Amino acid sequence: SGVFAWISSLVNSLLTSLGLVSKKGTILLLGLDNAGKTTLLHRLRTGSVQTFPPTDRPHLETFQVEGTGVTFAAWDLGGHEAVRHLWEDYAPDASAVMFLVDASDAARFDEVRDELDALVSEGTLEGAPLAVVLNKCDLPEARRSADVAASVGYEELAMRHGEERAAMFRISVLRGEGYQEAFQWLGAFF
Repeated sequence: SGVFAWISSLVNSLLTSLGLVSKKGTILLLGLDNAGKTTLLHRLRTGSVQTFPPTDRPHLETFQVEGTGVTFAAWDLGGHEAVRHLWEDYAPDASAVMFLVDASDAARFDEVRDELDALVSEGTLEGAPLAVVLNKCDLPEARRSADVAASVGYEELAMRHGEERAAMFRISVLRGEGYQEAFQWLGAFF
């Protein structure tokens, strides 16, 4: 009945907020090569930043982000063109998708648009929440959110995917800024 479900939800929320119960969710960490996906995962796991070679095989990292009450398992699938075909293979097991965009690399915004469009058009996301995360916003050549949104077709994408299930965030993995909000937003869906 509705009352039981409401009470159950309330108790679960209370236990989660007290840290007695942890929600779990699996996310796909997608984006073009050099967007900062592996660096973000490393920072979440260790608190430090380092440079990595391109990811050549999928790997799974488990971590928590303070303030979310969620244990995230994230698949880092790589972003160079030769491995993008793997994205759809991992999508059915994902609760959410985080798509990183290098906000300082305007020359690749058309390619980002094509990949985001394919994810939504081909039904790869199956209604999962989509966080479009603009990384490297600390760099002087980073574009404004509105410029990136227009260039990658974000508004149309959000309308097609469902505006309540799509959001855009600005982050700097290097400085450790902004990604917490993106994970809090995603965590609310679990």
